[in-house]
Amino acid sequence: MNAFAALIDALIYTRSRNAKIALIADYLRQAPDPDRGWALAAMTGDLDIPAIKSAAIRALAEARTDPELFRMSRDFVGDTAETVALIWPESDAIDAELSVNAVVQMLLASTRAQAPALVATMLDGLDANGRYALLKLVTGGLRVGISARLAKTAVAQAFGLDVDD
Repeated sequence: MNAFAALIDALIYTRSRNAKIALIADYLRQAPDPDRGWALAAMTGDLDIPAIKSAAIRALAEARTDPELFRMSRDFVGDTAETVALIWPESDAIDAELSVNAVVQMLLASTRAQAPALVATMLDGLDANGRYALLKLVTGGLRVGISARLAKTAVAQAFGLDVDD
């Protein structure tokens, strides 16, 4: 999850199309299967995890923090995932082993009743960048300036393929 979080963070601050392609290609070369596949699906908007939605994320944040502080912070920041990532209480138990595949598999196998507790446990094991990437991954709203065509171009560049293939 740390590598995916670093990719998302870098993509947010990168404006250049070619730099974004290079970042994605580098991630794809280094990430194991199936992490890179799930990451591509998330970046292109093709990943849907029906067990967790934004309302559940807001409820988690309000349960862990002062609800009024959360609402004010959300109004100021303007993005639920970013607000929750920043306001979520820090934990000493960082989970360096949490992978994109593990997150997706656990949440795809969970129900709407089970998913919030799973997400809360995952959030407890991540730093702010990891929490942000996790929340964007599970809610499907990455918005990092990646189109399907740009993702295909990055795959082609990463593995020496023709983009049309």
